[in-house]
Amino acid sequence: MPTTVSDAIRRCRSLIEESSPRFWTDTEILDWINDGQRDMARRAEDLLTFDQSITIPPNSGSLLGPVRYPLPPDLIRIHRVEFVPTGIGAQQIYYLQASTYQEMDSYWGVTQSTPSSFPIYYVLWGTPGMTGRNQQSMQLYPNPSQGGNLNVYYYRLPVRFTDPVADANRNLEIVEGWDDAIVYFSQYKAMIKDRDPMWKEMRELYESEVENLIDVTRQFHDQGRAFQHATTAVPQWLYDSGAGWE
Repeated sequence: MPTTVSDAIRRCRSLIEESSPRFWTDTEILDWINDGQRDMARRAEDLLTFDQSITIPPNSGSLLGPVRYPLPPDLIRIHRVEFVPTGIGAQQIYYLQASTYQEMDSYWGVTQSTPSSFPIYYVLWGTPGMTGRNQQSMQLYPNPSQGGNLNVYYYRLPVRFTDPVADANRNLEIVEGWDDAIVYFSQYKAMIKDRDPMWKEMRELYESEVENLIDVTRQFHDQGRAFQHATTAVPQWLYDSGAGWE
């Protein structure tokens, strides 16, 4: 069962033994809850989401140069990008490879707007959550001559709660089962404010929970992984070490 904001605040107050606001306000505890959620999401990358809002018009950039498409502001890191053409080819999905501007120079040369039926690579620039010149965007290559949409699979940041009363019945944006980590995080922050030297022990409890969260949610399954090379499947750990190609 999801944990609500009011329940998380109540549990935090139970641990700091202050059932009503005196030294620690509900707004202050809510700030710690927000900080804990964001810390867990950044480190564990456990809030997986899917976006289809980026529309690619046909012949985009073929005459006016390359086009850069703004990305969602809550993005932490992208896992996968797919191009889905509209119309006749709507049932086809083209996987795009991630690259960098430096690497792409050997492909596009001096013409970044070369057209093709569908794109093959995507390049990122900018900072997530920023606006204007610093806004993060995505550039495709080659520029697709047919219209379509991008499927962007990415890890996101949690929504920030702003009011302990208005947000009281909203659910925490954490993986179910790790709500105690938020309580530990908030308590160790409260103990720091109280100059209680036991805050280090409470932080260790929180860190232990986060490490377990990372281990369990990295794939959300317990199966071994392998990369197919010709007719041979190479285990991921061997592939990552480079020994699989000796």
